[in-house]
Amino acid sequence: MVTADPREPSATSPAALVRGAFRGLHGARLHGFALLMTLGDRRRAALLTADAFAAADTRLQGLRHPERAAAWLRVHVTRRASGPERRVGEAERLAALADLRVAPEVLVGLAALSRIERAGLVAIAIEQLDRRDVATVVGRDGERLDALLRRARRRYLDAAGVGQDSAEPPGPIARRIAASAARTMA
Repeated sequence: MVTADPREPSATSPAALVRGAFRGLHGARLHGFALLMTLGDRRRAALLTADAFAAADTRLQGLRHPERAAAWLRVHVTRRASGPERRVGEAERLAALADLRVAPEVLVGLAALSRIERAGLVAIAIEQLDRRDVATVVGRDGERLDALLRRARRRYLDAAGVGQDSAEPPGPIARRIAASAARTMA
């Protein structure tokens, strides 16, 4: 006879239900963020996502501002994404990013950015997080945040060739970033 460990909450306990709901609410978008941060490294993105949720499990009951949970999870992913890169081929990266409709030039543009620039640009231009949340994700606010985002947009656009004559039109993410950059630079 197998007995349950009394220290482990059952699958129907309030804590387990809250954890499940939290993962359901944030899971897909956080994994997408991690995929973009790792430039399509599926294994690393899955590990970063799981690690963020494991850290959140210990803090869920004590969240003072649950509306800021998306930013906190992304901070966790961004900080841990600084480790060594795995060797992953471009075709494998693009296949992993296909659900996000990431075109090759978008991958090139994101790869040209630092980890913090990538996190800021993805958070504001793709995920459209609130500026307070973006500031939390990158650890900068005010003019420092504005300067980081301007630099990230400029470097992204230069590397991706958006706005230059290119053989293929940019995908939806590149168009969204280009439009956001144009509004900011105007």
